[in-house]
Amino acid sequence: MHAAMLGEYWLRAIGGLDSARALNSFEHLHYGAAAAPGAAIVAISHRGWREFPARMAVGGNLKRLVKAAICGEGPRPGARAADYVFITTEQEKSGAHTKSLTCALAILLEIAIETAIARGEHDRALLIRRDFAEVPARLERRLADPSAERAAAEKYRNYRRILLIGAGPSFACAREGALKLKEATFTYAEALETEEFLHGPIASLDAESLVVLIDGGEPPSPRLAEAARAAGEIGAARLALVTEAGGDLASLAEHTIRCESRIEATSPFAAILSLQLFTYFSAIARGCDPDRNHRDDPRHARAASHFDL
Repeated sequence: MHAAMLGEYWLRAIGGLDSARALNSFEHLHYGAAAAPGAAIVAISHRGWREFPARMAVGGNLKRLVKAAICGEGPRPGARAADYVFITTEQEKSGAHTKSLTCALAILLEIAIETAIARGEHDRALLIRRDFAEVPARLERRLADPSAERAAAEKYRNYRRILLIGAGPSFACAREGALKLKEATFTYAEALETEEFLHGPIASLDAESLVVLIDGGEPPSPRLAEAARAAGEIGAARLALVTEAGGDLASLAEHTIRCESRIEATSPFAAILSLQLFTYFSAIARGCDPDRNHRDDPRHARAASHFDL
């Protein structure tokens, strides 16, 4: 769902498609409104094995649509039946998917850029593509030196309640970070849009809470700074993930991870990688296996036998 949220953002902000919407595949199949003929649907699945994205790709009442699937190598027949199939990477060994998400995001951004070009928005599309071309090298540099994420994980290893907040594309990053923390560290982590956080949930903060503020750039930066100041007054710990396009959260947080990204449109790649690394080192620091989704616990192994993904 988080890849779909970013796909919606890019198709709207870059591709100019105001009708783009991110939908949960199960919800859309059972409760969604019928799409108009000529519309397109993109089903996204890490592995290409899940039932509901595959059913989105083959049709039912969706047969009048142009259908695309974004998935890992060796997808099931449903995904292969789409009009267009984009393969991300080989199947991941870990239950906490990382590189397949990054590849799916790259495909979605390219679709948005190509959509903008097809609509005549060449200058803006090519500007973003030039910045996007630098993303792989930026990610490689961070993978070569994840010391900031490792230090943060060690510092906050004992926190059992983590709130991640952001707005715009950074909210999708917050949701992905919360998911990874739950999958790999088994910690209660919740993602909130900045305004949602300030309109009630902030009342639940205390000195045992960690607030992760994700700043991918304007316009959310000033509001995030207000949230950081408010959390500090309560005594909550604050971890800031700040890109080059972001604001000055570093002066408001006890620990800062600086993510290499110049514009908001491509900031999710850097932010998500830092969140993945923070999660990995947090799992190690807490004595958790980051790859098993808690299936090394017999209770969770039995629980998993009751459903299929």
